Amino acid sequence: MSGLVRIARVLHPLAALGVLLVVAIQVYLISKVMFGDANALSTHKSMGDLAPPVEFLVFVTAAVGYWRNWHRIGLAALLLLTGFFQISFAENLGNTPGTHALHGMLAIVVVVIAGQIARDGWRSAMGARTTAA
Repeated sequence: MSGLVRIARVLHPLAALGVLLVVAIQVYLISKVMFGDANALSTHKSMGDLAPPVEFLVFVTAAVGYWRNWHRIGLAALLLLTGFFQISFAENLGNTPGTHALHGMLAIVVVVIAGQIARDGWRSAMGARTTAA
């Protein structure tokens, strides 16, 4: 295994953890907005700008570290695609509160996918089996 592959395999779960951290901070910030701190909205949006590059890093590290493992690469692509739609529902898609509410709902899906990637990537980096128990 080349050095680049090893680095990608270590960075892969760390990038997924980065996605989880960004989403957790955003949930905290939007909760502050809901409880009266209107200033937290701009920080929430700024944190949202960090998510796509980190999700892209998850995808790139999957492609480099696990080439031809289509399950891993596909899961990373699903994270990237879900993150794209999740962000798009905040402002760009639809014009009703119900449609925009999908922004928050898809955040849960992003967390589930990123959590699975982090868990599997960490197990793989540590040499354990990555199949579900």
